[in-house]
Amino acid sequence: MLAREGAAPVSGGSVRRMELSKADLVWNRAATDHGGSKPREGDRALSALLLAHGLVMNGGVEHAIECLSEAELEAACEGFVFFGFGTVAALLRSVEVPEFDDLAEDVDDKGGELDSEYSRLVPADSTLVARFEKYYHERPFAFAPSE
Repeated sequence: MLAREGAAPVSGGSVRRMELSKADLVWNRAATDHGGSKPREGDRALSALLLAHGLVMNGGVEHAIECLSEAELEAACEGFVFFGFGTVAALLRSVEVPEFDDLAEDVDDKGGELDSEYSRLVPADSTLVARFEKYYHERPFAFAPSE
């Protein structure tokens, strides 16, 4: 989900090169280069959102919370808010990382509930892609020009 590809398979197994759109270039810059050398508000929001989302997809909501620094978590929450996912930001902010002495099954139960709620709010990667593309086309000035 992170970087968007510039090639598509065609019949016969060959690959046809596709031109990446400006939105694709902005997405890739956010996913691979933290928004680039001179990121604007939208670049920073997208980069932080993608970092958190990737961690959630890798190991769940609690995993993401445990891996992110406080600053990264706050930036991710601000990124979700920027793109209109305030309920996701509220979910992430509500998570208390369990202590090591907590019972494992309690942690698993809570983690499953958090993951289910996140999946309800962000049912597919395409949900984030569609929202980004909508915001990008409405407010291109919030993103640094693609090079």
